[in-house]
Amino acid sequence: MRLEFWKVNGAGNDFVVIDNRDGGLSLNREQVAWLCDRRRGVGADGLILIEKLAGFDFHMGFYNSDGGPAEMCGNGARCSAHVAVALGEGQRRDDSAQVRFMTGSGPIDARVQGNRVSMSMMDARAMRRDVPVRLAPRGAAVHFMIVGTRHAVVPLADVSTLTPGEIVEYGRTLRNDPAFAPEGTNVNFCSIAADGRVHLRTYEKGVEAETFACGTGSIASAVLYAHEGRLASPVRVVQRSGDELAVSFELGAEGARHVQIEGPVAVNFRGWTDV
Repeated sequence: MRLEFWKVNGAGNDFVVIDNRDGGLSLNREQVAWLCDRRRGVGADGLILIEKLAGFDFHMGFYNSDGGPAEMCGNGARCSAHVAVALGEGQRRDDSAQVRFMTGSGPIDARVQGNRVSMSMMDARAMRRDVPVRLAPRGAAVHFMIVGTRHAVVPLADVSTLTPGEIVEYGRTLRNDPAFAPEGTNVNFCSIAADGRVHLRTYEKGVEAETFACGTGSIASAVLYAHEGRLASPVRVVQRSGDELAVSFELGAEGARHVQIEGPVAVNFRGWTDV
């Protein structure tokens, strides 16, 4: 089967995006994993299907690079909005376009303006502070929050001191900690720089490695710091890629509401492959 695709990245978080608005494509777990394989396939952190859904401009079907489905991905959602607008979906308004679409975690409104995409997100919720875990770097506290998907947040004095090997070691251990069973969790290591920006490193479940950016992880980290009284909305979050995401919100008792995120999206290339 010949398959056409877009290769897109949001702040360095990269995805294979496929137009499936005609509903003719069905991929199994092995095919998704092959497409995301960086040596044998196209290579990506995840795969996105743009699909038709009544009452919305489109539906975003999201799959992690291991081939398994996932409810939500912040940068993936921003990339899907960018591609959907390029495919003619949404409402044009001067130099921008608006789209409303459905994810596995609920509806999202996005604004696409050139290579910048901003989104109104679901609430950050179910915050748990000081979660007891088996192992954390340098004795750090570990917190938890859901922002469409599950996130552990590990604040550190300086996240840049963690080596890539430590990100994987601590990330994998926390991702599988009984405190987050049975679903597991993404793991975000973060610190605040002298200029007030948050610096983020993320170990993503389903990818089982460090990724270059994480949108929902950026939100979880920013909201956690705001609850600690160390930062206030809006918060700038520097990704592993060096790109920056802007996060704004209103604090709530167990998280935040009126959450928005904005940052860059770029089309790497378009192509086709046989699956």
